[in-house]
Amino acid sequence: MAASQTLHYASIKKAKNKTKAINAGLILLSCLLGVVFAFPLYWLLRGAFVNHSEILARPPVFFPGQLNMDNFKLGLERIQFLRQLWNSVSIVVPYVIGTVLTTSFAGYAFAKLRFPLRGMWFVLVISTMMLPSAVTLLPQYSMYTSMGLAGKPALIIPAFFCAGGNAYFVFLLRQFFMTIPVELSEAAKIDGAGYFRIYSRIMLPLIRPAMIVVALFSFINCWNEFFYTMIYLKSEADYTLPMGLYIVNGMRIPNYEQVMALALIVTAPCLVFFLIGNKYFVEGITLTGIKG
Repeated sequence: MAASQTLHYASIKKAKNKTKAINAGLILLSCLLGVVFAFPLYWLLRGAFVNHSEILARPPVFFPGQLNMDNFKLGLERIQFLRQLWNSVSIVVPYVIGTVLTTSFAGYAFAKLRFPLRGMWFVLVISTMMLPSAVTLLPQYSMYTSMGLAGKPALIIPAFFCAGGNAYFVFLLRQFFMTIPVELSEAAKIDGAGYFRIYSRIMLPLIRPAMIVVALFSFINCWNEFFYTMIYLKSEADYTLPMGLYIVNGMRIPNYEQVMALALIVTAPCLVFFLIGNKYFVEGITLTGIKG
C-alpha cells in the first residue's frame, strides 16, 4: 500500500514537473517571438535617431552614439505636415464613425431582427469578403467620378455612409449580438422600447469591447491606407501622411534617417491607440458572453 502511494505521488510530481517544463518552454518561445516581431519597431526607432553616417554604416550600428533630433525637424520640412495631417484626420474620423455605426446597425439587424430572406442577405454580405478590392476598383472609381465625388470626397462621403462595406466587422458584431440573451430584448419591448432604443440603450453597452475592436481596426486600416489615396488624390495639397512619406522616400537623394523619423511619426498614432485600447482589444477578442 505504501509503495503504491509512493509511486502515485512520484507520478503526480513527474507530471507537475513536465507541465512546468512545458510552460517554461512556451514562455521562452513567446519571448523569442516577441523579440522577433518587436525588432522592426526597434529598428525604426533606432533609424529615427541616428545620423546619416551611422544609418549607412556597415556593420550596422545598433545603438546611436547620440540622439539626433534634427531628423524629425528636417523630415517635417520636406512635406506639408499640418496640411497632410489634417487630410488624414478628416478622412479617418468619418471612416471610423461610419464603420462603427453601419456595421453595428447591420450586425444588430442580422442577429436580432426577423425580416424576409435574412439568411440570404447575410450570406451575400459575407461573400463580399472573397472579392479583392482591385476587382471593384474600376466600377467604383467610375461611379464616384460620374457622381462628381472624385478626389477627397470619394474617400470621405462613401466611407461615412457605407464604410467600405466591411463584411468582416458585420460578421464580428453579429456574433457578439447573438451572445446577448433574447430575454433582454423581450423585457424592453414589454416596457415599450422600440428597436432603436433597445439597440442604443441595451445592446451597445454590452458589446462595447467589440465596438472598440472595430474602431481600432478601422482606424489602423484607414490611417495606413495608401492604395485608394493614390488613386483618388491627385494634388499634393490633398495628400495624407502616408502619401507624404512616400514622396520623401521616392526623392532622388533620400535621407533615410529622415524617412525613418517621418515613418515613426506616421506610425505613432496607431501605436498610441492600440496601447490605449489594448485592454478592450483583448476583452473583445475573448468575450463569449455578457458580463454580469
